[in-house]
Amino acid sequence: MAKRTHGGEEIDRSVYATNYTEFTVKRKPSPAVILVRIAMIILYIGIPVGVFCIPNMWWLGSLTFLMAAIVWYFTWPFTIIEFEYTLSSGDLRFEKNFGQRKRVTVLEKKIKDMKIIAPYTEEHKSKYPVKGKTYDFRASDKQTDDVYFAIFDENGQDSAVLFQCTNKALKIFKSYNKENTVMVDTLRY
Repeated sequence: MAKRTHGGEEIDRSVYATNYTEFTVKRKPSPAVILVRIAMIILYIGIPVGVFCIPNMWWLGSLTFLMAAIVWYFTWPFTIIEFEYTLSSGDLRFEKNFGQRKRVTVLEKKIKDMKIIAPYTEEHKSKYPVKGKTYDFRASDKQTDDVYFAIFDENGQDSAVLFQCTNKALKIFKSYNKENTVMVDTLRY
């Protein structure tokens, strides 16, 4: 959310706001997504080439190439996933972006309602077991650097959210939920 100034340069509003920050993580493609991408490429190229090779049907092959390009434009972004979380005035919101074209709000909670906000380590995982759903907003399932988890009540069960935490986000968590936030000073961002 950059804003243009009179000089034409862009500044980030979150740098100056004390209770606002956002962070975006690009999801690394899973093996299933990689297989879907390969299948899509084969279909995008294979079908038009197959039709183009039919004798005296070059015009149909050209139309098929055009249709494949249109289908690619609308379907390929769904294989590029980004997670964005926003902290604003005590609210925590997680959104899922599909290729910068479609944005879906997945989770929205109040920071003060979190039972614990702590680093995602074996020590803290064993202290706070999760019985409900776990929302995973990390770059990959194997990511462990700067990963935090927050536990909250959802439909009577303890659910959790996993996310990459920043220094500014940790300060905001601390200001809105001091007694349930575990601080560390080793975050990269």
